[in-house]
Amino acid sequence: MNVVRRFDNVELAQALAAKPGDDRHVADAIFDRAHRIGADPIEVLAALDQTDRERPYRQAAAILGVPYRTDITPFLLPFDANVNVDRFSGMRSIRGRFAGKETVFLSPGFTHLEGLAARVNEDSSLRRRLCIVSPATLDSAIAQINPEPLASNALQCLARRFPIASAHLDLPMSVRVGFVAAIAVCTLLAALPVFDILSPLLAVFALTLAVPSAFRIWAAFTFNGNEALKPERLLEDQDLPVYTVLVPLRDEAHMVPQITRALQALDYPPEKLDIKFVVENASPITVRAAQSQLGDLRFSLIVVPRFRPFTKPKALNYALPLARGAHVVVFDAEDIPDPGQLRAAASLFAQDETLECLQGELVISEKSRGWIANLFAAEYAGHFGVLLPAIGRAGFPVPLGGTSNHFRTETLRNIGAWDAFNVTEDADLGIRMARLGLRVESLATVTLEEAPETALVWIRQRSRWVKGWMQTLLVHSARPTKLLSDLGWANLMAFYIFVGGMVLSQSVHGIFLVITLASLVHDLVVFGGTNIWMVFSLCTLLFGYAGAVVISLIGLERIDRNNIAPWLFALPAYWMMAWCSVMIAAYELIFRPYHWSKTRHKGGPVPNQ
Repeated sequence: MNVVRRFDNVELAQALAAKPGDDRHVADAIFDRAHRIGADPIEVLAALDQTDRERPYRQAAAILGVPYRTDITPFLLPFDANVNVDRFSGMRSIRGRFAGKETVFLSPGFTHLEGLAARVNEDSSLRRRLCIVSPATLDSAIAQINPEPLASNALQCLARRFPIASAHLDLPMSVRVGFVAAIAVCTLLAALPVFDILSPLLAVFALTLAVPSAFRIWAAFTFNGNEALKPERLLEDQDLPVYTVLVPLRDEAHMVPQITRALQALDYPPEKLDIKFVVENASPITVRAAQSQLGDLRFSLIVVPRFRPFTKPKALNYALPLARGAHVVVFDAEDIPDPGQLRAAASLFAQDETLECLQGELVISEKSRGWIANLFAAEYAGHFGVLLPAIGRAGFPVPLGGTSNHFRTETLRNIGAWDAFNVTEDADLGIRMARLGLRVESLATVTLEEAPETALVWIRQRSRWVKGWMQTLLVHSARPTKLLSDLGWANLMAFYIFVGGMVLSQSVHGIFLVITLASLVHDLVVFGGTNIWMVFSLCTLLFGYAGAVVISLIGLERIDRNNIAPWLFALPAYWMMAWCSVMIAAYELIFRPYHWSKTRHKGGPVPNQ
């Protein structure tokens, strides 16, 4: 019978490291770091070599004289279809059959490993019933053998926990067609007042453009630069919780190196990072690109089977049950978050128990070029730097951005996570959190993003956004009495101003602008002057532009990008593109309501921060 040698803690750490030349000083340093950051020593060992996180588990198996595997999927059976998938993230062992015997596949902690050594000496048959695996191997296997319960949860978690506002349940064809018909009527009526027909309607369209613009102007003139939250004190390493980062990818293999470098730069203990690439199996090249990064302890891969709808929120829902962190954040493939962002968010969550979500500020990187990219950067500077903090300061529902959203993981699960069928799942989730009385604030750290640089790419992306805003508007309006009860009158009006107003103003703007300018030219040429309605029309347009311009100017000043400001003169053309996006969104809302139009990204080097 092989007897497992008895080790003291330092000797066991040396054996697990198994690097030639390592001495007790190295082992002492491992224990010192584990104590300092509040982590398991075996996780510290796994983080030592960013190309081979499996080393300590491989060595643990050798020490115990038991098998070690990096792929256990063939030896496992699926769980019961009704299993609670939220239990998956805490699992450290699973039963299966290996070499014809019932086997426990175990990912041990350091203390557990010490006890196992003694137990194997006492019961040699344990060697035949035990196989050592890493946590990443265990998570991957659990995901691969349980696609049905994970897929069911991804599609139904919202309907189970918040069944009154789901894009899958509350968007029948009749509602979609009726809404698009109403938008079409409003668009056509927008042309009538300038011909002195139904002139009183002009007041309605003026309100559509003027009310959101008035709030933007108020946000600009009351802006003090301190609305976004900063922690009073940053947590030390030992107090930081495990933080999950979800990175959804589809056909983005070329972006994997960039996002990997950006996340490796985070000022957060590697042992407490749970970074998951979430990739559909229909993107095999991206799967392989993600697999190439898995030597690093921080990274793991969740492969999502292909099932409808093919959306980002569905993929996120699929991966969420496997999240090990107390908090979770979403980053897109092109994102470059500030290295201190996670530590700042964790510190704020620890300081204020009423805080449930933080929206990081999205800033367009300077590598994006062209007039469209510059106006996109100005729009983001005003929206995330000025407008969203003002919305939060006013206590109104915050329509979240699609990335850099930080949540308490338990809260996110309890409220049904993302709507798998909503193509702007971020805005929808922000409104749902407001309905549930959950506090959302802006976070005073930046994430760099790319801007679309061509009209075609911009219109495709914006049409998805507009379609998602339409979905969000319709599903939350399906039960107006309940919506009013949840939000109250002030927040209800804010919801319709910021979500409904975005849809309606972009719908009427294009034709309103074209007809107004054409009528003005006609009046000046034929009559040598114009009428009061024409003046009112022009003032309405100018006031609408003014709100966007003023918050953009302040936002650009904040991020030291004043060189972009002259491009704001092209805002009418930029908004005309938005009108084109509305037309596409309206068509897709009827015929392809859950289609996700993917934005292609260029990628590039991660800048010094």
